[in-house]
Amino acid sequence: MNQFYQLIFRSFEEQLAPHEQQLLHHALQTNPQLKAEYDNLLKLRTALANQQFDFEPHFAERVMQAVAIQAMPKNVTLSFDAQLTIAFKRLAAASAAAIIILLGVTYYQHQSLSVNAITGLNKYNPDDIELLYTIDI
Repeated sequence: MNQFYQLIFRSFEEQLAPHEQQLLHHALQTNPQLKAEYDNLLKLRTALANQQFDFEPHFAERVMQAVAIQAMPKNVTLSFDAQLTIAFKRLAAASAAAIIILLGVTYYQHQSLSVNAITGLNKYNPDDIELLYTIDI
């Protein structure tokens, strides 16, 4: 049965050899289930052939760009400035995460994000802080 399905699909795409065409014709006449499948496939093929597809603008360019990205070799060596940019972005992301964590800890401990709470000067009396800045060591 699988052989007949292969013949049917091949008949849609190419001209079959005379003996294959005769074999398929005989199978379609003798097997009503296969004939029904063949008719359904013909209807489906006709319906799909008449279907109009509308794509968004620049669809072909986006597809070709995606194909080009997939086709790029994975072991590409980047230039120094590209590597430096990547390293800077990673460092900036890690630094931002550390700052956010430290601000969260400060807020948890002091219930405030004032300059004095962040610098740790909220524990001292303002007069003592003034004294610290006036003493020469």
